[in-house]
Amino acid sequence: MTKTDEGGERAHLPVAFWRQALALGVMVRRGWLMMVLLFGSVAVAQRVCQSPDALFVDSTRPANTLHLFIYVPPTTSNFTLALFDQSDDTEVSQPSTFALYAPDGKEVMRLDKPQRKAWSEYPIAVNGRWGIWRLTVTGPQPPSGSPQIARNFFLARTVGEVDLFVKPEPAVIARGLRFSEPRFGGTAIHRFTLQVPELSRLRLHFLRPREEGTVQAQLQAPDGVTAEQKWGGLPRGSVEVLEVVGANLQGLWRLTISDVKGTYALGIEQELRLFFTDAPLMPLPRRVPVATFIADENALVPARLEVTSPQTANEPYVTYTDRNGLGNLFLLPDITYRVTASRGFEFEPQTVFVTAEGSEFSIPVRRRFARPAGWYCGDNHVHTVYSDGTDTPAQMVEAARGEGLDWVTLTDHGVGPVIQHVLTAHQEALPLSEPGKFVVIPGEEFTTPNYHANIINGTVLELPTAPLQQVIDTVLKMDNESHPVTIKLNHPTWSGTAKAADLARQLARLPLIELWNSPEPQATQLWWELLNNGLKVFAETSTDTHNRKTARLGGRRTYIYLGDEPLTAENIVRALRSGRSFLSRGALLLFTVNGTLPGGEVALSDKPVTVRLQMLSAFPVDRIELVHNGKVVHTIPVGGQREFVREMPLTVGEGWLLAQAMERENPVPLAMTNPVFLRKSQPVTTGAAPPSATERRP
Repeated sequence: MTKTDEGGERAHLPVAFWRQALALGVMVRRGWLMMVLLFGSVAVAQRVCQSPDALFVDSTRPANTLHLFIYVPPTTSNFTLALFDQSDDTEVSQPSTFALYAPDGKEVMRLDKPQRKAWSEYPIAVNGRWGIWRLTVTGPQPPSGSPQIARNFFLARTVGEVDLFVKPEPAVIARGLRFSEPRFGGTAIHRFTLQVPELSRLRLHFLRPREEGTVQAQLQAPDGVTAEQKWGGLPRGSVEVLEVVGANLQGLWRLTISDVKGTYALGIEQELRLFFTDAPLMPLPRRVPVATFIADENALVPARLEVTSPQTANEPYVTYTDRNGLGNLFLLPDITYRVTASRGFEFEPQTVFVTAEGSEFSIPVRRRFARPAGWYCGDNHVHTVYSDGTDTPAQMVEAARGEGLDWVTLTDHGVGPVIQHVLTAHQEALPLSEPGKFVVIPGEEFTTPNYHANIINGTVLELPTAPLQQVIDTVLKMDNESHPVTIKLNHPTWSGTAKAADLARQLARLPLIELWNSPEPQATQLWWELLNNGLKVFAETSTDTHNRKTARLGGRRTYIYLGDEPLTAENIVRALRSGRSFLSRGALLLFTVNGTLPGGEVALSDKPVTVRLQMLSAFPVDRIELVHNGKVVHTIPVGGQREFVREMPLTVGEGWLLAQAMERENPVPLAMTNPVFLRKSQPVTTGAAPPSATERRP
C-alpha cells in the first residue's frame, strides 16, 4: 500500500486513510471534521494537493486578491477543485468571489456555491486545455460605512493528476502572500515544496509577528546541493530576508513554517513556484540564456522581456536582462513561448518564439529615433518591498536600466526618524550605481495624511506633524553645491492627500511639483496658478510605480539637459532644481527662447523672441501648443507627424512661456517643457541651448 500525506501522494482507502488519520492524531476526540476536511469524498487512488490551514483574503487593498495556480499535464482529462469554508467570515456588502481561468486566460467558471464548515466541490473538465490554470480569489467588502475589515478564511484542494501551487511575488508588505494560523483544526505547521531551477542565488522575504518563538522558518536543501543561508533585512515585524547562495541550487527545496501564530507573509524575489505537494508533477523549468541588443548597431543593452504562451498566459512572466544585456529565461519543456523585448518608448519592441529545448538566443530592440546629445532621463518616484512596492531595490534598478532610463530615485514611504527601511533600500541599491552610465539616487517619500513629498538625494527627520513649508525649508537648508538635495510635492490633486493643493497655494518656496500622477488637467492648472502667483516652481513627472510588471518605470519620465557635464547624482539634482528639463509620456520636446533653455530667463525687447522647437515622438502628434502665463497663445498643427522642427518669431509679453506636444483628444500632453521666464530686466540664464545635431546613445 502506498503511503499518503497532506502534501498530495496517492491514497488507497481504507487502510491508508486510517494510517493517515492516526499519523495526524485524528482520533474520535478530535472529531470527524478533520477527517472530512482532509479527505472529504476523495475517490480511491486519487492524488490530493491541499493548502495549509489557512489561506485568507480580506477587504484591504491591494492585498485583497489571491492567485492560486493549478498545473494540468497534457495527459489529464479532468480534476476536482474544492474549497473548504468558502463562505465569508464576517458581515459583508459584497461577498468574496472565486473565479477559475483556463491556461489561455479565459474565465471558465465562477465558483459560486459557498458552504460553511464544509467542502464545496467543483468538477472540472480539461477538454485538452493543458497548462497552468488560475484560481483568483477576491476579498469581500464590508458593509457601507463600516470601519471593520471583511475577511474570508478558507482552504483549497485539488483531486486528480494536477498540482496546486502559489507563485509569491517578492513583496510581503501590502501585497504579500499571506497565511493564517489554523482556523479549521489543522496543525500549526505549514509545509511547502519550492521548485528551484538552475540558479546560484535565491532570496525569500518574510513578514512575521513581532513575538519571538512564533512562525519559525526552515529551508531544507535537496540532497547533494550545498548552499549558504543567511538571514538579513529588518527585525521581526518588518521585512526579513533569507538569502541562499550556492554554485547550483537546482532541485526541490522543503520550506517548513512551524509555530504558526497570527498571520505571516511570504515573498520570493525570483517568483518561484511553491507547491502544496511533496512531489510536483510539473517538470523543472530549464534555463535558456538570452541576450538583448540594438538592431543594426551591434550594441548589447539591458531590456525588458515579456514571456507568455498559450499554456502559461495566467502567469505573467516579466524579467530584464542585466547591465550587459545578458540574462536567463526559465521555461517549461514542450511549450512554445512568445518573448517580446522592449526598452521604453525610444525603442520599438521586437518578438521571437523560443522553446526550452533550444539553445541560447538573442533578441533585438529597434531604435525609433536618436536622442539628442546631452539629454538624459529618469524616474524620481518608485517604491520597493521595503514599503508598499512589489519588487526589491535591485529589481527596480534592473528595471530602470531595462526601460532605457539613465537614473532612478528610490522613494520608499517614510516619515520622522523611523526610516531604517528606507535606508536599507538605499544600502542595497546604491552599489549598483555607475556614475557616467547609470545612477541610483537615494530618496524618500515623506508621507503624511495631508501631503506626500519626495526628497531627492537624501532623507529628512521632520515629524509627521511638520507643516509642508517646514519640510521644504529643511531640505533647502540641506541643499548645497557639494551635495545637492531637492524636494517635490507629489500628486497634488490626488484624493488621498486632499489638502495638498490648498497647502501648495500657501507656500512661499517649493522647488518641484509632480504632474500627471493625479487628476489632470487640475494638477497642471495648479502649477500654472503657482507660477502666475510668482512662485518659481518647476514641473517633474515620474511613475510612482509599485510594481515593475504592471506599472513600467519610465512610462512617465523627466528629461534633463547636462550637455557635456557627467551623469552624476549631483548634476541630475542641479538640473532638476534649475528646471532645465521637460516631461514626457512618449515624445521628446526640445524648446528654447532666444537660445535659452527652460528654467532660464530672457530679456525682452521691442523685437519678437525666437522660439525653436524640435520634436521626436513614438506616437502621432496632433499639435504643439505654446502656453504663455497659463493660456495657449499659439498652436502649431503637426498633423500626426512624429518628427518636427521649427524656428519661429513670437511676440509675447512678460511672464513665462512653455511648449507642449498634444495628441488628438487627450488633455494630457505627450511632452511638456518647463517654462522660460520673460523679463524686461537683465536675465540670469541657466545654461546654453542644446545642440540640434543628434547623437545615438544606448
